[in-house]
Amino acid sequence: MARKHLLLGCIACGVLTIAPLANSYGDWYVGGSIGQSRIDATADEIEDAFLIDDDFVATGTTLDKTDTGWKAYAGYQFLPMLGLEAGYAELGRATFSTTIVEAPPPADALTPFSIEGTATVDGALLAAVLQVALPGPFAFLARAGAFRWQAKFTERITDTGMTRVARTESKIDALYGIGAKLQFSDALGARLEWERLENVGEGIGGREGRDVDFFSVGVVFEF
Repeated sequence: MARKHLLLGCIACGVLTIAPLANSYGDWYVGGSIGQSRIDATADEIEDAFLIDDDFVATGTTLDKTDTGWKAYAGYQFLPMLGLEAGYAELGRATFSTTIVEAPPPADALTPFSIEGTATVDGALLAAVLQVALPGPFAFLARAGAFRWQAKFTERITDTGMTRVARTESKIDALYGIGAKLQFSDALGARLEWERLENVGEGIGGREGRDVDFFSVGVVFEF
C-alpha cells in the first residue's frame, strides 16, 4: 500500500512542479487504442488452486488467457518530452475449463464434473508519459503510473449452469510501458504500445494478483 501511495504522490508532485511551465508548451490531446490483452497465468496454477482451496483434483484444464482489449484517454503535454494521461481501459476476459475427477464428500458423488471460469478486468488509469523525438515523424514513448482495476471472477458447474463462485475485487496498482508514435500531421498521430498492469485480481479468493500485458495500436488527436 505504501508503494502505491508513493507512486501516486510522485506523479502529483511532478505535475505541480511542471505546471507553471505549461504556458509555453501546453497541448491537449485525446486518443483511443485497441489490441490484445494477455494474463500471466497457467493451467497448472489453476489445478493447484483447486487442490489447495477445495481439495479437488482437477485435470485436462484448458486456459484462454488472451482477449481483445481497448482504452480511451485524454492527456496534456506540459513539455515537449512530458505529458500526463488519464483514461479508462477494458482488458477483456480470460476463461478456463477443467474437469474435477476427485473431490471430498459430498461433492465426490458428482465426480467427474466440469467447471468453467471467467475473469474480466476494467478500470481507470493515470500515467506520466515521456515522449522522445526520433528522426523523421517518429517518437519513442515510455509511461509509468497507476491503474485502479476492478476484477470480476465467476465459476460455474458446466452441466447444471449453477454458479459456484462469484467474487469482485478493486484495488490500485502500478502500470508501466513503452511504445512508438508516428506523427501524420500537427493534429493526427498513431501509437503502437506495450503496457504491463501489475497484480490484477489480487485478493480474489485470497490469491495473489496476476500481471496483464496489453499490446495495442491506436490514434491520437491533438489540439
